[in-house]
Amino acid sequence: MNIDNLKSRIDKLEILFSEQEYTVESLNAVVTRQAQEIDQLTATTELLKHQVKEFKKQIPESAIVDEKPPHY
Repeated sequence: MNIDNLKSRIDKLEILFSEQEYTVESLNAVVTRQAQEIDQLTATTELLKHQVKEFKKQIPESAIVDEKPPHY
């Protein structure tokens, strides 16, 4: 194996490494953004669960009974 061949292989490896590094950075950005979105969705879900509990407390027990509508 001569020096030129070795240098060519090293150049190819450096290019491949740069491409892989870019891919990893891009994927990391996606994962970070998705983690932030998941945190926001989790907070929204918790807020909605709390609101539903509060609404249930305000509904009288008699309104919860499953009755047929008058047109049946």
